[in-house]
Amino acid sequence: MSTVLVTGAAGTVGNYVIPLAEAAGHRIIANDLTAKGVQQPVRGEIRPGDLRDPAFARSLVEGCDAVIHTAALLDVGATPAALREVNTDVVRTLYEAAREHGLQRFVHVSSSMLYAQGQDGPLDEDAKIEPRGLHGESKLAAENVLRAFDEGPAPWTILRPAPLYGRRGRHYAAALLAVGPVMRLVTPVLPRPAGGPTATLVHAEDVARAAVFVLGRDEASWQTYNVADEDAMTLGDRVTETMRAYGLPTVPAGQLPPAALDRVARLFVRRGAYQAADRVALGAWKLVRLRYGLKSALRVRLDKEALTLLYDDLVVDAAKLRALGWLPRYPRFAEGWRQVLRWYQAERWVPRYA
Repeated sequence: MSTVLVTGAAGTVGNYVIPLAEAAGHRIIANDLTAKGVQQPVRGEIRPGDLRDPAFARSLVEGCDAVIHTAALLDVGATPAALREVNTDVVRTLYEAAREHGLQRFVHVSSSMLYAQGQDGPLDEDAKIEPRGLHGESKLAAENVLRAFDEGPAPWTILRPAPLYGRRGRHYAAALLAVGPVMRLVTPVLPRPAGGPTATLVHAEDVARAAVFVLGRDEASWQTYNVADEDAMTLGDRVTETMRAYGLPTVPAGQLPPAALDRVARLFVRRGAYQAADRVALGAWKLVRLRYGLKSALRVRLDKEALTLLYDDLVVDAAKLRALGWLPRYPRFAEGWRQVLRWYQAERWVPRYA
């Protein structure tokens, strides 16, 4: 039995890691800012605290054999300094401590949003890297911290998930889930789009499974792996599948016009237009919450990096990881998405419809 530190244990990926790592025979040290929302390990303990405190972060690593680092700052309104502090500096502190204590593995969850726009897919791990915003820059800096070492103690493994969805997700998935309910405010029958850019997503449980999978594999040392499902879908088909999962009545609305999507996305990246659109999105979601008596768990906002997916394909190739023997539990989007939607509805984060 090895002892594994899981950071971000209350988060979208970390929440899945705990039972999966325990099922694989590991003892768990689960960390998040507070104990709220963290699943109590059967073997192990919860150690809440702020990883931005270097002394606390180093103390967590003592006595562990491996780290699965899922904690990150995803807030689209965060400052560059805040993103750097959490997404880069914390990785440096934890990894330096991991090397000092001779840990067996350091698994870091990064992002496939690091891949440059305009590339023909599917994109493997050698595709051109060019972050799409401040969050991506902080994630790339964290990867560079690890890549400065390619031998010695604490071999690292970097995972680059496709845009992910899962229980507790408050970002890309939240925006997708908000489209139907917001449109329902003004029309009982929703337009059903088709076409648009193509992308792969990944269920957060499959990212967690990948993290546990690479822990004990020597061939995964000093390696980077994409993590994605096997279901490249257009944006229009994904929105349609979401409306279908809700049970909302729809009518065909034709193809999403690529030129218009491109103009809208690029317009919203501009500071003034972005702030105005962001306020509209927040206001519309507040109306949805009030109408259906929802919890205020979701704060639907426009994500500047995610806006690139309105006009740019992001088909991520996970063949390298699959070659090791990893397979997604949710290779098809519809199955995983419906399961996640039911969780959101049970928690009253999104509406139910008759």
